[in-house]
Amino acid sequence: MKQVFTTIVAFALLLNTAAQENIDSSRIIELKEIQLSSVQKNAQQAAVSFFKSNNASTLEDILSRLPELSLVRRGAYGMEPSIRSFNGGQINVLVDGMRIHGACTDKMDPATIYIEPVNLDNLQTQTGSTGFIYGSSTGGTVNMKMAEPVSLYNKKITGNISSGYQSAANSLFESAILNYSSGKWAFRASGTYRKSDEYRSGGGDVIDFSQFEKMNYSLSVKYQHCPHTWYKADILGDDGWNIGYPALPMDVGYAGARIASLSYHREYPAKRIYKWMAKIYANKIRHFMDDSKRPDVPMHMDMPGLSKTMGIYTEGELRISRKQNLQFRADGSSTFLKADMTMHQSGQPDMYMLTWPDNRRNQFGLSGSWQLSIDSSAKLQLTARADYINHTLTTQEAKDHVSIFSPTSDERNDVLKNLSILATKKMLKYFKATISFSYSERMPTAGELFGFYLFNANDNYDYIGNPALKTEKNLQAEASLQYSKKQNRLQLTGFVSRISDYILGQLEPSFSHMTIGASGVKTYSNIPFALLAGIEASAVVKPVKSIDLVSTFRFTAGRDNKQYHLPNISPLKNVTSVRWQYKKLFVQGETEIAAKQNRFSPKAGEDATAGYSLIHLRTGYTLKLKNTNLELQAGAENLFDKKYHEHLDWGNISRPGRNLYVQVKVGF
Repeated sequence: MKQVFTTIVAFALLLNTAAQENIDSSRIIELKEIQLSSVQKNAQQAAVSFFKSNNASTLEDILSRLPELSLVRRGAYGMEPSIRSFNGGQINVLVDGMRIHGACTDKMDPATIYIEPVNLDNLQTQTGSTGFIYGSSTGGTVNMKMAEPVSLYNKKITGNISSGYQSAANSLFESAILNYSSGKWAFRASGTYRKSDEYRSGGGDVIDFSQFEKMNYSLSVKYQHCPHTWYKADILGDDGWNIGYPALPMDVGYAGARIASLSYHREYPAKRIYKWMAKIYANKIRHFMDDSKRPDVPMHMDMPGLSKTMGIYTEGELRISRKQNLQFRADGSSTFLKADMTMHQSGQPDMYMLTWPDNRRNQFGLSGSWQLSIDSSAKLQLTARADYINHTLTTQEAKDHVSIFSPTSDERNDVLKNLSILATKKMLKYFKATISFSYSERMPTAGELFGFYLFNANDNYDYIGNPALKTEKNLQAEASLQYSKKQNRLQLTGFVSRISDYILGQLEPSFSHMTIGASGVKTYSNIPFALLAGIEASAVVKPVKSIDLVSTFRFTAGRDNKQYHLPNISPLKNVTSVRWQYKKLFVQGETEIAAKQNRFSPKAGEDATAGYSLIHLRTGYTLKLKNTNLELQAGAENLFDKKYHEHLDWGNISRPGRNLYVQVKVGF
C-alpha cells in the first residue's frame, strides 16, 4: 500500500515537471476552485469549509464539530457517527448517495472511515424532518459527497502534496491530489497514508492497543459529452491494518473496502427536468477481528466479516411551474452480510458459529419532495418516501442458527412509510423561521434481527437478535430560526421526537452467556416508546474583515417509557473557534467545552462523565513560489494536557493529551 501512495506522488511530480512550461498564473485560481468547490449555502456548510481548512483534520474531526453530530468512540480509529443521539441502523451513512454496510458486528467500520478530507467535497447532514429522502430512517442521513474532477482551460495539471506529523501518537500523515484535464476528459486521483502508534493521554499515560495504519486511494474520471451532459466513473479503495481498539477485547488485523460506481449527469436550466442523474454502484467490505496480540487471552478467536452491496438510483429536480419544484429519487439495493467466529482453545477441538448468519436485504424505495413558493417570503415543502424491504436468511446453516432461539419464518417483508411537512417564512429582511413535523420508520438491522451472541463490551453482555422485532416509528417536531447577512450566519434549532417501538437490549435471565466473563445475555426487544429532545445552535460570523468566528452548541436529553435515561446521549457541548487572518498568516484559537453528564443509563453500562474544557491553538502561513503554493501549518491541541474522556467513549478510555502537529502542503 505504501508503494501505491509513492507512485501517486511520483506521478504527480513527473507530470507537474513536464507541464511547467505550459502552465500560466491562472493555475493558482483553478486550484482554489478545486479546494472550495462546494457553494456555502448555510451555516453547516460554512462550518464544514472552515474546519476542513485545517490540513491536519481527519473527517472525524470535522464531523465532531458540527452541532447535529457526535461520535461513539471505541478506539482512535473508526468512530461511529450519531445524529441527535440516533445511531447505528437509525441513521443512513452514505458515500455519494451509495449504501455501504460495514462488515463488522462490533461496528468497528462505519462508512465514514472510507472518506478522507482530500477526497471530500462536502457533507450533507439531514435530520429527521427530511433525512429519510435517501432511505427510510428515524434519525437522519449523513451523505459524504466526494470531490469531482475539474475541467480546466486547455491542458492543465493541478494538485497538491501534503505531509504532516503529530506528537501524541507519533503519527505520520501523507496525502496527494492530482487533477488533470484535456478536452472533454478530466481526471482526479488522490491518495492518503496514515500511521499512528499508541497515543498518550493527558498526563503521559500510554493507551495500549490504540495504534493503526491505513491507506486510502481514489480515482475519478469525468467525460463531458456536451455542455449539459457528462459521465463519471469513480473507484475508491481503503485498506487498514494493525488497528487497535482499547475499549474492546479484540483488535482488527485487516479492514478493506472496494467501492465503484458509474453515473450519468444532466443539467439544463431551460428544461423542465433541469437536473437529473443516474448511478449504478457496487461495493465490497472485508473485516477481520483479531486478538492474537492481546495478552492472557483464555480462548483465541478469529472473527471475519463480509459485506457486499449492489445498487442503482436515479434522482433529479423537476420544475412544475414558476412557483413549484419537485425533487425525486428512486433507488434499489441488495446487501449480503455474513460474519462468523472460530474459537481456538489449547487441547480442544475448534468451535465454530455464525455471528451474522448469512442474510440478504433487498430494498426498493421511492421518494419525492414537493416545494411551493407561496410568495417571495414563504415556502411550503412536503416530503414523502416509501420503501419495500425483503430480508431473508440465505443458507440452511443460517436458518438453523436463528431457529435455536427464534422459531420464526426465515423471510420477512416490510413496507416503510415516511412523511414530513416543512414551512419557512422570511421575516425582517435577514431572518427566516422554519417549522416542520415528520413521521418516519426504520427497519431493524441485521444484528438486531439475526445476531448470534454478539458481545457488547460497553455493558458486558452477549446479545441475541430477534426476527420478530417491529419497525421503529419516529414522530418529530422541529423549529429553527436563522439569521443571514452577507458572510454572517446564525441558526438556533429545537426538536422533540417520540419513537414508538424503540429497540433496546433486554435482559434474558434464562439464557447462558457464551463470552468468558460476560454478565449475561440480552435480546433485542421493542419497548413502547422513548422520548428525545434537544437544542442546537451554530454561528459563522465575520465581525471584521480579518476575523472569522465559528461556534457550535448542542444539548440532547432522552428517556424511555419508564422514565429511565436512554444510553448514548451526549451532554451539553460547545466548540468555538476564532481565526485572525493577516495577509498570508493566520492564527486560530479554539475552545472545546463539555458539561458533566449525570443523565446516563447504568443498564447500558454507562456511568457519570466529568465535564472538561480544552484549548487548541493553530497557525499557518502561505508562500507563493512562482507557480507553486507552499502552505505551512502548526498547532497544539489540548494545550494544557488535560486528561479527559467524552461520554460516548466506550470503557472510559482517555482521549489524547497534548498533541503538537506540523503540516506542510505544496500546491501546484
